[in-house]
Amino acid sequence: MSASSSIRPVGRWISARGIYAAVVIVALWLAGPFLWLVVTSISDQRDLLARPMPLIPPHPSLDNYAKILGLVEFHASHQTAQILPALWNSIVVTLVVTAVNVVAGSMAGYAFARSRHPLMGITLYAVLFTRMLPVVVLMPALFLIMKQMGFQNTLSGLVLAYCSFTFPFTIWIMKAYFETIPRELEESGLVDGCTRFQVFSRIVLPISGPGLVAGGAFTFVLCWNEFLVAQILNSKPGTTTLPPVIAGMVGQANIEYSVIAASGFLSAVPAVVLALIFQRYMVQGLTAGSVKG
Repeated sequence: MSASSSIRPVGRWISARGIYAAVVIVALWLAGPFLWLVVTSISDQRDLLARPMPLIPPHPSLDNYAKILGLVEFHASHQTAQILPALWNSIVVTLVVTAVNVVAGSMAGYAFARSRHPLMGITLYAVLFTRMLPVVVLMPALFLIMKQMGFQNTLSGLVLAYCSFTFPFTIWIMKAYFETIPRELEESGLVDGCTRFQVFSRIVLPISGPGLVAGGAFTFVLCWNEFLVAQILNSKPGTTTLPPVIAGMVGQANIEYSVIAASGFLSAVPAVVLALIFQRYMVQGLTAGSVKG
């Protein structure tokens, strides 16, 4: 056996170990903030302010979550009392926007994917261009429109605003996925006497699960984490979503870092669970259309 042939297995072993080490480092880098959020949420305020600060909480407890639920009274109870209503508002707004985007976005994406009219291509890029503008640039006009329509400080106003921001992306995601579906399936349905809508609802939609999940999950995460629009449009207490309420807790004199961390953990859980459950479908739907031929 030559020296070169004996070196190759060692080189492959070192290369594999290097890849595994890099993956572990990247995973810790990505999961580190979330893990620290969990540690902070079960820590006592005194431990967080201690120097040196312990990396492992010496007295872990769920008191911070009890404060959020109103089971424990403390000096910032008026702040934590807004968390659960804001959490409910976030759930309602996000689910409604996601449902509207999945239904309307799939129809629009199918129309753009199958239409051959030249104006449809121009319209498609015009729809995407509306999302290229920074949100802060659109906020003055959006605020005045919602105020004139009577939608300021309402969940309906947030739904309309979020749909205007998320709809272009949903259209593009669904268009890319529908283009991967063979046209022959639809043509056979048309030959059998189905209308175009029946072809869409009975043939195309049942096999478009990954695309629908990808569009819905993208919309869900985008709306769930949105801060600026909710902060400006819904400034009245009880009408806004969770991110502005959590951010407002930083402005008080005695900042309860542990309670803020517990609130942030509650806010992060739905998005994390959604990503873990639908990860495979999200990747398949978002990468649809990337490979041709």
